[in-house]
Amino acid sequence: MDERILDQAIAWQAALEQDDADWDAYLAWLEADPRHRDAFDSVALLDAAIADNREQIRPLLAPDLRVPAAPLPNRWRARLLWGGAIAASLAILVAGPILRSNADPVVYENSGPANRSLALAHGTSVILAPSSRIVVTGKAADAIELARGEAYFDVRHDPGRTLTVSAGTYRISDIGTRFSVNLAGGAFRVGVAEGVVSVETPGIAKPVRLDAGHQLVGGSGALTLAPVDVAQIGSWRNGRLSYTDAPLALVAADISRYSGKAIIVDPSVEKKHFSGSLVIGDGSKLVGDLVGVMGIEAQSAGDAVRLGAVR
Repeated sequence: MDERILDQAIAWQAALEQDDADWDAYLAWLEADPRHRDAFDSVALLDAAIADNREQIRPLLAPDLRVPAAPLPNRWRARLLWGGAIAASLAILVAGPILRSNADPVVYENSGPANRSLALAHGTSVILAPSSRIVVTGKAADAIELARGEAYFDVRHDPGRTLTVSAGTYRISDIGTRFSVNLAGGAFRVGVAEGVVSVETPGIAKPVRLDAGHQLVGGSGALTLAPVDVAQIGSWRNGRLSYTDAPLALVAADISRYSGKAIIVDPSVEKKHFSGSLVIGDGSKLVGDLVGVMGIEAQSAGDAVRLGAVR
């Protein structure tokens, strides 16, 4: 692999872990050369493997190159110490077991405050929002379950392969596109930024087709298919929560992930929907911004916040 491209991939892997990551520049770099995606996938896979298997790796390193007890802020700076041969050996020793079976599920969770980027098989990239989890099944990563939270999928086009993403009772099929899936507060939303997906769920006669610039929202009521600005899809990657006619329960669950507080939606406002954009920041102002725009009120309820109608 070209050393220059590998260094660029390593730099991007570190940059994407920052809150102010330039996603537009990253995507432009990714699309400029097919080798860029291959390099980034390799770097991200090894990076995730090292992070998930730190304790097993530590004994493999020479005494003077021991991994510190606390993880380094930028894990890939370790490449300067290890060298290409050791990194390649670790890739075989660590990443190999992760890919060992077509059946064993692999859980990826993001419990930190920043987004987490993942590189799966066949050029599928996933960005996990905070407090989100996916379960990947199969060596080809053809089946992914969004267990909770939100994830942005970038899937390489391959007519011979279909990726399925399940979220609750919803099943999303894709052959190569970019889309975001949100499962929170009993509500579901999928938005397509590029390409086409189809969505199935019990109770509908046939799958719903979503083209780029459209979203499908589900919850306690009927499914709603509507156009949406593609800039809103996955906007949380760039520090904003953007919605078009989203159930308040879904918005509240999103805010809960970033504010760290449980958000309770009172029955008096549970049927309300929200359209607009909220700046995430450190999450502390999200509730106040939401109630100010929607004309509802927020009251403390122990360690939680209750959203209700103005009295």
